[in-house]
Amino acid sequence: MTRPAPRRISALAAALTLIVVSALALAGCTGDSPAAGDGLAGGIPTPAASSAVADLPVDHLSATTPQRLAAGVTPPTNRWYSSLVFSPTLLPIYPSPLAVAPRDDGLTVQVPTVTTGEKTISASFTGGLSLGLGTSGLQVVRADPVSVTVTYLSGTDERARVTLAEGSPIVAITAVADLDVVLGAAPTPLQEGAWTAVVDGITYVLRGDVQVSGSSVHVPAGGTLQVAGLPGGADAAAWAAAIGDPVDAVETSYDLGDTDVTTHLAYVGTDRTVVVPFAGRHAGGDCDLGTYDTPYGASPACAGSTLTWTVPRITAASTYDFDGIDDATRGAILAQAQTDLDATPATPADTYFGGKALARIANLVEIARALGDDALASAAADRLATELAPWIDPHGCTTAAARCFVYDDVLHLVVGKDPSFGSEEGNDHHFHYGYFLYAAGVLGRERPDAVAGMRPVMDALAADVAAGSAELPALRVFDPYRGHSWASGTSPFADGNNQESSSEAVAAWNGLALWAEASGQQDLTGEATWLLSSEADAARALWLEPTDLPAGYAHTIVSISWSAKRDYATWFSAEPSAILGIQALPLGPVSLQYLAGDPSRVAANVADAGGTAAFTGPLGDAVAMYSALGGPSALIAADAWAAQVAPDALDDGNSRSAVLAWLAAVRLAAH
Repeated sequence: MTRPAPRRISALAAALTLIVVSALALAGCTGDSPAAGDGLAGGIPTPAASSAVADLPVDHLSATTPQRLAAGVTPPTNRWYSSLVFSPTLLPIYPSPLAVAPRDDGLTVQVPTVTTGEKTISASFTGGLSLGLGTSGLQVVRADPVSVTVTYLSGTDERARVTLAEGSPIVAITAVADLDVVLGAAPTPLQEGAWTAVVDGITYVLRGDVQVSGSSVHVPAGGTLQVAGLPGGADAAAWAAAIGDPVDAVETSYDLGDTDVTTHLAYVGTDRTVVVPFAGRHAGGDCDLGTYDTPYGASPACAGSTLTWTVPRITAASTYDFDGIDDATRGAILAQAQTDLDATPATPADTYFGGKALARIANLVEIARALGDDALASAAADRLATELAPWIDPHGCTTAAARCFVYDDVLHLVVGKDPSFGSEEGNDHHFHYGYFLYAAGVLGRERPDAVAGMRPVMDALAADVAAGSAELPALRVFDPYRGHSWASGTSPFADGNNQESSSEAVAAWNGLALWAEASGQQDLTGEATWLLSSEADAARALWLEPTDLPAGYAHTIVSISWSAKRDYATWFSAEPSAILGIQALPLGPVSLQYLAGDPSRVAANVADAGGTAAFTGPLGDAVAMYSALGGPSALIAADAWAAQVAPDALDDGNSRSAVLAWLAAVRLAAH
């Protein structure tokens, strides 16, 4: 819930749609399927040529419409800068490591200060160097997942363009017509073509072929003023020398290796600039321009125009390895799976709880198949096909009021007709649709002849959250710079965008990969593997097992990651069991690959949530199942809980047979 050779993604001048530019491919480019062990490069499937939503009815279910968007640009929901387009009142945005407050007549740039409390680590915008442009409004004219370009207008006349990018501590203002920029502090000369200004102890370097008079900077038409916010103690002259032409856009590509996945970001438009890797990542090249303090830890400033990092490769999974399971455990799980199937109610009508219900049935299929009960697997698959049937009818919403999907041609979204948690505004689509894609992937593998009937709707869901199409942006929810997704569609918050359930984000890309495999989409399988691996690494590093938590923060995990802060909280409950549980559910085969690496940290997280007392709180079943990864004694305690837990105490997407299967798999893996 909101919870209110590589091919590159190229950001075009007036469109959000992301096109793979094969001419820019790096060495080793290949069109082969990126499979395990091939070490091949991968990219985002070109979205421009296909329509993923042609069969869906058109309906605008939200009252939200774009406020500041140039014609022809796809509305950028689920971005770090989405509030630029959607918020009635302009809000701060966070092109890390900067904070930027846009105004109709300019913007204010800040290197924010980090503050720490018991439950929050924050670096929110509080004020900085004001850049007055003398304009009356702004529009987004170009965007990609990492960067955005805004045009500033006087009436209908374009006066200046400003490009902001995550990982770039530099704001570039390009004058369309002669422009006088009024600064909030008078600059002093540094060297030819460079000045410094100091606000609240922060030094800003100004660079450009401009004329400075007092607090006014004259930028001739076609010229650019670049403003860099420096980390404490940085050498301003070294910064001025490192700044070349302005960044125009950021292109993303990835490589899939045997055991790892590598992400590449190229800051295009310049051969030299300053880039700042997200905290915890190491960038190649010269990184001696100082270090920023951010809510996520220290981030070095590096002379260069690319960022590259590697994370462990995760393989999509829906089936446990039950090799070596004893007959008694096998029989108990199968008996419970039959009971759970018999007790399965009709699927809820909204996309979140409806999707979870479908995934619950899909898990019964996989449990029965893995334990060798073909008849039960077939019966569960029958039920899954029945419950999926209304959802996979692309024309369903022409007559039905629920359990169907429409295309919103205003916000460019695929939306369930019975929305929930703000899904009509773009909230949580990957959380919701990941469950559907998982269920379709399981059914498609079980019954290949069912794939064709599911393809129109499932491909539309895949396009909506990641793959893109002629109408839908590629990588709608995923932020390549941070390596994780954003859950809020319009981001109406002063601290930027946010994501709460890291585990449901991992589950989304697991579901996408399973659907891609079942439907024979090799490029999409590669993309999903990159997304899955990146999100799983972020789930551990930023939410469940962060190593950079400052003194004063009183907990072992973070449960909501924002652009500008980190919170120990949820959108729906203050209970510690919910705060941890939402980072674990839905637990399944893929969870073992990224959650099971550090038993002592698992035990510490469970203890922080209240220990075994948390098993009976909100989302306590997820805490109990997660706790089993904390070592032999923790597994015994989880077994004792599972022996007496009532089915109605479990989360909607869970079942007692899924609990028993998880605990059996954990036990087998430990041996």
